[in-house]
Amino acid sequence: MGFKSLMGITLVKSLILIFSFLFYRISPESYVYRYDVQHSGVYRGEKFPTLNKLKWKFKTNGTIYSTPAIAEMSVFFGSNDGNFYSIDFKTGRLKWKFKTGNTIETSPVYFDGKIYFGSNDKYFYCLDAKTGKMLWRFKVEGWLMSSPIIVDDIVYFGSGEGVLYAVSASNGNLIWKFQAQKAIYSSPAYYDGKIYFGSLDKNFYAVDSRTGKLVWVVPTGGMINASPVISSGIVFFGSHDGNLYAVDSKAGWIRWKFQTRGQLTQTPAVDGKAVYFSSADGILYIVSLDGKLIWKIALDAVSIWSPPIVSGDYIYVCVNTSTYSGVYKFNRMTGKMESAFDLGHRAFASPVIAYGVLFVGAKDGYLYAIE
Repeated sequence: MGFKSLMGITLVKSLILIFSFLFYRISPESYVYRYDVQHSGVYRGEKFPTLNKLKWKFKTNGTIYSTPAIAEMSVFFGSNDGNFYSIDFKTGRLKWKFKTGNTIETSPVYFDGKIYFGSNDKYFYCLDAKTGKMLWRFKVEGWLMSSPIIVDDIVYFGSGEGVLYAVSASNGNLIWKFQAQKAIYSSPAYYDGKIYFGSLDKNFYAVDSRTGKLVWVVPTGGMINASPVISSGIVFFGSHDGNLYAVDSKAGWIRWKFQTRGQLTQTPAVDGKAVYFSSADGILYIVSLDGKLIWKIALDAVSIWSPPIVSGDYIYVCVNTSTYSGVYKFNRMTGKMESAFDLGHRAFASPVIAYGVLFVGAKDGYLYAIE
């Protein structure tokens, strides 16, 4: 093969990778869990939900753990009733639904007219986003609670048997797999040619995105089921040992740890200025990128199952207290609560924002669209 041919192939691959990033990061819609393949949890747009008005709500027959993907003016999500849904963004009316053989707790990813997700029937699915027709499915041996990402036409996701899979987004063929010691419920993140994820074996891993070869591993003192966030070459993730870790993405050395008094089971948000995360101690923390506390808010929470997200100058987090279950909106600069919306039921999934509307599923089986 000649030099020009090699250069042409390299250019095409580079353009595909660049397109993948632009596809996720520029749109006011949300194609993937936590907005992008680094799981920043930062949602762009010119409008921000005030939480003053219910736009619509859609009823399913099971608790919703799945964070929706927003694309083509459709809202895509799964429910514990075993169905995967496509809902009209504006009206909340059903476009189509697809029945699987068990509960759906993963969040979908949209790419190139297709929607991808896993079900606890131990299949990973690819559907046509317009029609809901199944294009292919991939069999695994464990439950699927790890939400997928797609980079350069490869789908990455973890499974209950402790395997991280890399599968062709086009046809569902296996490319490689990596075996951890216990289940992988953490959604993988991508940065600089590597896939990052945690496991219930208490280890945090970085593997080569092309080959699946282990690059480095960081042991922690507790299980890791939260997903990592990557910003400016630093990987942030929480562990059941109560620490938020900041790890160098290239070499895997721990830059710093921030200790809380509860387990960290939720994914942080990072906006390039600070890290926003909650702990089982009922506190919402805002920490600088070098690990210093900026401020914290005691939420009087019985549980904080839903990770915080950031949009503009605001932080949105779902909180369950002894008297309240709903969404809070805080000013991220001052920590002042500006508004709230009472769901009346616990929310477990991460909220998502698109076109000034916040979407979140709840224990009562409803998907809520809040303006």
